[in-house]
Amino acid sequence: MFRTFLTLAIATALPASAGKIGVLLITGQNNHDWVSSTPVIERLLEETGRFDVTVSTTPSPESPKDAWNDWNPAFKNYDVVLSDYNGEIWPDTVKTNFTAYVNDGGRVTLVHAANNAFGGWKEFETMTGLLWRDSNSGDRVYLDENEKPVRQPKGEGPGAGHGAGHAYQITTRDSQNPIFKDLPKVWMHVADELYHGQRGPAENMRILATAFSSKESGGTGVHEPMIWWIPYGKGRVITLVPGHMGKDQSKPTP
Repeated sequence: MFRTFLTLAIATALPASAGKIGVLLITGQNNHDWVSSTPVIERLLEETGRFDVTVSTTPSPESPKDAWNDWNPAFKNYDVVLSDYNGEIWPDTVKTNFTAYVNDGGRVTLVHAANNAFGGWKEFETMTGLLWRDSNSGDRVYLDENEKPVRQPKGEGPGAGHGAGHAYQITTRDSQNPIFKDLPKVWMHVADELYHGQRGPAENMRILATAFSSKESGGTGVHEPMIWWIPYGKGRVITLVPGHMGKDQSKPTP
């Protein structure tokens, strides 16, 4: 199901086209096992025959500062930027080019810890909406026991976290969105982290799917956003918080 959603999230964000969709997959630093997760994501996309994936790897944390001078992706040459990155903040020139790309109509997909990145980069936080931040870093959005949206002000309630990894149900909240047109209302997701208490500006946020974060698993007892999108200028950013791959866990087989 993760393959299905990932491919639909990218493909349906763009106008219909006879050619392949050009994807720039950014990686190179992460507190998760990007060395394993990036090839899996690339393979999931390439196997559909719908995408032409280019992987762009940033300098490592151990690289000298001037190594960043040679990393400046041509975002405008791609239909979609997909981030599997959570590390050092990008150089100002790259940040400016990325913001312009989205503002001018570019599409971005963030997978799991990619929404943890870039604390203090206002434009990124605006276009992402909810991020892995503490409770004082923005509002929280969730669905209550009646499945009604609640906006909890910063400073109140939990900050970002997750309970024990487990399999859980994901529920569609916008069946009219083309991403979910052919998907069931509720589906089972494999054992994964279930993020809760994400924080941020959450402006113009469209929640596409949620999951119930049970207290038994160390969660919050409410429905937490799992998939959402934010318009930014002429572009949009979709965030998928499922997709954990830790450095100590077994790896998917090719």
